[in-house]
Amino acid sequence: MLRLDTRTGRCFSFAVILLALALHARAAEYFVASDGADGNNGSQERPFRTIQKAADTMKAGDTCYVRGGLYRQVVRLKRSASKDKPIRFIAWPGEVAVLSGTEPIRTKWSPYKGGIYKTTVSNKFDQLFVDGRMMIEARWPNMRFEQRFDKAAWATAGKGSEYGTMVDPALAKTGIDCTGAVATLNVGSWQTYRRIVRDHKPGGDRFKYDRNMPGHVESKRKWEGFDRYYLSGKLHALDTATEWHLDRDSGTLYLWTPDGTEPARHNVEAKVRDYVFEARRLAFIELHGFHFFAATFRFEDCTNCLIDNCHLLYPAWAKRLGPAAPTLIFGSRNVMRNSSVVFADGPGVTIRGDQNTLDNCLIHDVDFNALDRGHGVSLSGSAKSTVRNCTIFNMGSSEGLTVGGDGPSVIEYNHIYNAGLCQSDGALIQCHGIRLNNTVIRYNWVHDHNAFNWGDNGIRGDDLTRNLLVHHNVVWNCSEKGIIVKGDRNRVFNNTCLYNQRIDILAPSRAEPFKAWRPSQHPHLLDKQNANTHIANNCAPAISGTFSWQKEPAPPLGRTENNYHGGNPRLTGPAKRDFRPRPGSPLIDVGRHIAGITDGYRGRAPDIGAYESGGLHWLPGCRNRLWISAPQRQAGDTFAIRIALQMPPTEPVVLTVTPGDAGATISDGGALRFTPADWMRVQTITLSKHPKRLSLRFSSEHLGNAEISDAGAVDARLGRVVTFDRPMLSTEPAKFASRSESK
Repeated sequence: MLRLDTRTGRCFSFAVILLALALHARAAEYFVASDGADGNNGSQERPFRTIQKAADTMKAGDTCYVRGGLYRQVVRLKRSASKDKPIRFIAWPGEVAVLSGTEPIRTKWSPYKGGIYKTTVSNKFDQLFVDGRMMIEARWPNMRFEQRFDKAAWATAGKGSEYGTMVDPALAKTGIDCTGAVATLNVGSWQTYRRIVRDHKPGGDRFKYDRNMPGHVESKRKWEGFDRYYLSGKLHALDTATEWHLDRDSGTLYLWTPDGTEPARHNVEAKVRDYVFEARRLAFIELHGFHFFAATFRFEDCTNCLIDNCHLLYPAWAKRLGPAAPTLIFGSRNVMRNSSVVFADGPGVTIRGDQNTLDNCLIHDVDFNALDRGHGVSLSGSAKSTVRNCTIFNMGSSEGLTVGGDGPSVIEYNHIYNAGLCQSDGALIQCHGIRLNNTVIRYNWVHDHNAFNWGDNGIRGDDLTRNLLVHHNVVWNCSEKGIIVKGDRNRVFNNTCLYNQRIDILAPSRAEPFKAWRPSQHPHLLDKQNANTHIANNCAPAISGTFSWQKEPAPPLGRTENNYHGGNPRLTGPAKRDFRPRPGSPLIDVGRHIAGITDGYRGRAPDIGAYESGGLHWLPGCRNRLWISAPQRQAGDTFAIRIALQMPPTEPVVLTVTPGDAGATISDGGALRFTPADWMRVQTITLSKHPKRLSLRFSSEHLGNAEISDAGAVDARLGRVVTFDRPMLSTEPAKFASRSESK
């Protein structure tokens, strides 16, 4: 679990950034520090106290450097810039600037009962932290934060449940009066909603809630046995450590700290701000190197803005009865890159508008409650946008990345897995709409969609899909379908589909269904789907034109050719995530040439599947980076270099540092250790040799390799950033479902 000391912003971590700045001759630099004053002139010696003061002072071409520390403030930008004179906000290299959405609770606490303490607060809030760790609002059944994706932390609907009524014999055993509680209801297929509990009697096994859910839920009168729910918002549910409850009428806050000690001994904070950086109808604004805690940013109707090396921890949290305030990029030609989003109860990143880009980002553990539209990344309503080189995993929502709006958008070189952990239906990459217009999904790894109850898909072109191109993806371990394309005129080429439990590639041929709950229908629904769809060169044991539940299996209607359906494709090493065909593979040289798709193939014909034997071994996902300081002379004619990661690793890391010059040694042993909890912590190596032209090599099984060829030439002020040569990959062997591959 990532943790920041939000009191100082310095104890646990430091963030760094290297920028080559070509500043205009008349551009100004301003500085902000947590111990500055807005009455100062904003110089490095006399910095401002607030970022807002700098923002109000800056003009096009100016740069604001923010020193390490904690900033509990909202920055509302009011001034645009231009292409050759952007306005930049930069966290100072070697320090971490934390932009926090919380305020500390410093009122007097008194014992309530057991390990529970109480106090009185003036704010109403929905999220509470103790020492940087999120607490759980009191609920039934209980849940530890580590159980955020555990089905056992939800109650199950019992026989007799129906729309507007929840029946559960286990509820009667609690003896709690749940009237007025908030029920989080996973009862609408892929949709989860919150409603107030009505008409519950203590000891009763049922309660009522308002029947005002959307049309799809309205149409489902009888609930299935797999529907789930939990209750919150009642003091009686506070019965274990890490839980809290706020009486919104009296302002009384109850808290059971993790160790049971008095809250006054801890740093207790409540989330009171959704956004700490806001821009509206602005252009050419840049944010570099900031850490957001319990808050996020919002760029509305903006153009040509850049978010780089920014890291968001607990950025969004759903309101008691409303949605979470999303991390929002809305406008045209905006870019978010080299950034991370972790522990967001809602969407990871929401992108709207035209020609926006998400590049080399890490997004994981989002949408704990699976409230509707809480995807990892949402491109719904986005046109001609790109998501590339991202790693996205652990989503309560059934959809990892959604694509809609006017195409063509491009989804490429992403590693997306583990969705549907608290929700049903959907896909890891979910597309929909009549206007996809040649949207491309290519060179992705997509795997392990194991939905809460049912409907586990890898890549899906959903209802009314037209002109979707899906090629060179590896899709595995999806409990239902690997790839599904509905509609017509879709193209599915050179994908490798393994260990998907029901159908590897589905192009349904039945008529397009009319769905009354859908807000808009295409005026001409097809009598037959996929009559003009082309499926070729795929390694896929099961390709079908009918769903697994249809009584009469049939192939797709369109053109289907040169696909491999055999048992063992003889891949190099699937357990090590090497999906290239090895010598003697039946996939080699038996594909069909498709212009623009298989160009540059080797041998007498293209290979079948996502990789060409002897061709490029492409790897998807985000690459980590390293910040390296300039060498500093130490006692005894040694030199110290500070080093820090630029992105959270997804597992603990041992980073080996090796000098490239003969005779040079690293007195510290050259092994640096980072974990997902302290990845921002700066570490130091000591060199025994003058670093002039000294090369250093950094290597890790998880991260890959990075190298700096001349440590003596690192910028003394900003340091240098180097990028690892491949994406972050797990060191654990890949696990596959029941299908086995013989040698």
